[in-house]
Amino acid sequence: MWFAGTVILGALCVAGAIVALMRVRGEVRFKTYDEVNVVQQLMLWSAQKLSGREGQRLAAKASTLSTDQIVALQSISRDDLAALAPFIDEWIAGHLPPQNLPAEYEDFRPRTLLGFKHRLQSEGLWPER
Repeated sequence: MWFAGTVILGALCVAGAIVALMRVRGEVRFKTYDEVNVVQQLMLWSAQKLSGREGQRLAAKASTLSTDQIVALQSISRDDLAALAPFIDEWIAGHLPPQNLPAEYEDFRPRTLLGFKHRLQSEGLWPER
């Protein structure tokens, strides 16, 4: 029984170390699966709008985000956030591709991005323009 407790404690310590390392590296962590999902969609969409290596880089980084992983261990860099900020504002304003759902379903993406932006602004992590 003590072995299982030791393994769980060790896993929590490793997770804490990873989160601390992400903060040092200037990573912006996600708080919810909705944030991960919507930002991933946004990254793939914006990658098509950006030319060259920037678009390719964002598309590649979007593929690393997943709702199958622990939310607190997922993040994007501040540089990626700065590149995405205009697109986030565009989606919040309602200029986004249609969702792949019937019309009776509410499009939660603008609301999710607005909450994400407000949280990052309150934490001092939103990029200055």
